[in-house]
Amino acid sequence: MFGSKKRKARQNLDASWRAMEMSCENNYKDMAQEGLREYEALLEQYYHDGLISQENYSSRHQKLATKKVELAGYDHKQHIGW
Repeated sequence: MFGSKKRKARQNLDASWRAMEMSCENNYKDMAQEGLREYEALLEQYYHDGLISQENYSSRHQKLATKKVELAGYDHKQHIGW
């Protein structure tokens, strides 16, 4: 039973990541930012609950950090720079 919870956690994380990526591809900036925050919350929750391994967490966290840098300033606000 615990194995199925782990599999479900990985599936939820993968689905959350895909939804966020899709929002980026379709230029839905607010949804992409929200999806990134949701993914990070899920990742932390599953790791603290022991549903994903340290290795899996580290890999996904690195991918998350890279995406955060990529999406920095990715919003509807104009950045004029005056």
